[in-house]
Amino acid sequence: MRCFLSLVLALNGMTILSAVAAEPPAPEPTTFVIKTLQAQMRYDVTELTIAPGAQVKIVFENPDDMPHNMVFFEPGTDVVAVSNKQMEKPEEALKRDWLPEDPRMWLHSKLLNPREAEEIVFKAPEKPGIYPFVCTFPGHAVTMQGRLKIFAPGPRLSALQYAVYLGDWKKLPDFTKLTAHREGDVPDNLVQLKFDDYKNQFGVVYSGKLTAPKDGDYTFSIAGDDGERLLIDGKKVLEHDGIHASSEIREAKVKLKAGEHDFRLEYFQSSGEAELYVGWRGDGFVNTPLSQWVHPNANASSTAKKKDPNSGMPLVVGKEPLIYRNFISGAGNRGIAVGYPGGINLAWSAERMDVALLWRGAFIDAARHWNDRGGGHQPPLGYDVVRPVGESGSPFAVLPAPEAEWPKVDKKERAAGFQWKGYTLDAARIPTFSYEWNGVKITDRFDVEGTAASGQKVVRTLALAGAIPENAVFRVATGNSIEAQGAGFVVDAGRFGFDGRDFENKFSVSAEGAKLVGKQLHLPARASIKVTYSWLHNHAQHAHAH
Repeated sequence: MRCFLSLVLALNGMTILSAVAAEPPAPEPTTFVIKTLQAQMRYDVTELTIAPGAQVKIVFENPDDMPHNMVFFEPGTDVVAVSNKQMEKPEEALKRDWLPEDPRMWLHSKLLNPREAEEIVFKAPEKPGIYPFVCTFPGHAVTMQGRLKIFAPGPRLSALQYAVYLGDWKKLPDFTKLTAHREGDVPDNLVQLKFDDYKNQFGVVYSGKLTAPKDGDYTFSIAGDDGERLLIDGKKVLEHDGIHASSEIREAKVKLKAGEHDFRLEYFQSSGEAELYVGWRGDGFVNTPLSQWVHPNANASSTAKKKDPNSGMPLVVGKEPLIYRNFISGAGNRGIAVGYPGGINLAWSAERMDVALLWRGAFIDAARHWNDRGGGHQPPLGYDVVRPVGESGSPFAVLPAPEAEWPKVDKKERAAGFQWKGYTLDAARIPTFSYEWNGVKITDRFDVEGTAASGQKVVRTLALAGAIPENAVFRVATGNSIEAQGAGFVVDAGRFGFDGRDFENKFSVSAEGAKLVGKQLHLPARASIKVTYSWLHNHAQHAHAH
């Protein structure tokens, strides 16, 4: 509806009243603030609920040390598959800042570098549904997801009536024992305080019908100045009694059967401001005000933040390596995780005396071992997780022949013939792991070379002191397929996963003298062994490209 601006003009002594049409101001967008959780590859808000066609502004902030984006897709899109498809042509995806080429994408942020922010302003789709959003930076999509729920407003009250009571109260009275001063219908079925003849010292009871669309949980909210009490089917749902301002909104969830329910709202006004708000939301509709006055913090939208008892305590690596000893997925009950500066991490198993996992990005989350009873194995927090030598076996074995198969060992058993001797830290706090095998003293150290921009690799150095048994062999890597490439090998070890996350498990490895034996790389044991691991794609390049 247009408004008119009246102008008074004076022309030759005559006064002329003119009406000029003016466009109404654009409605203020509903604003959400969504942040990335540091070192967790998650958004702090994972669910938004808004009405079709609503004006929306998302303030997207990235306080993390890794780049992230926010990309919205049509309902039903497999966002993980869309994100992973980019790795078929990673060079081209890098030029697009890891933004997928998919017609189902309809809104996106830019790729935010660490400590950047962006405002995304848009009009919500008119079609109701659940629109997924995701971070499409490599390795992030499995955990970094959310849902934009486009729902229409819910049912309103019907047959609403009011009953006014006079009195000076400090708390809600028992209205059932009082005689109403005045009663009547509420024509627009919206709770309201239109009692011009009663500014203070009165109470009012609203009663009507409210229809639940289906069986389920429904969330009710109230706020008022002064006291208010909400009852559904005669049972108290919410109460905020006494004299107070309307600054606080209280909420409660109720299970309702599909169909009509009795609604009753009691309120009293002492003095000063007189305000009363009530609303509800459910599966399939946004927060819907049932009152004429709408609380400033109760618009037609809602958010849900990610709550996970196994996350929320990320260990952030600083300028020197960080070590975490605990139950670690893939490394067993005697796992030692090491986070190196620059975003390279490993998990070493003191059961198998071998490296169990290598990965990039965020280090590890300690919440699982801190909350409740601290049970379970903690998986890596980052991406590009690889498992160089599978789940079982030990790094050294004596084989009857160079081409012989590696001894089979139950992955639950500790390495036979090995004795764990602990680890030491050098001046830079880089660990060196020590153990003995058949009288041979062995040290195992890992160093990170290169940068995220130039390409990172992990250089492993083993030193063997003592009489090395004849036909002793070191196992470099295992895989479903291993192909020679340049001075090394490309290993495809087959996908694996932890806690619902899936990893590709492909990497490059080189070790002078390594030979392919079936689906394994073997290296004759010697006094000094050097192995270099690297990733096939330099995902992190963008983070340092700006």
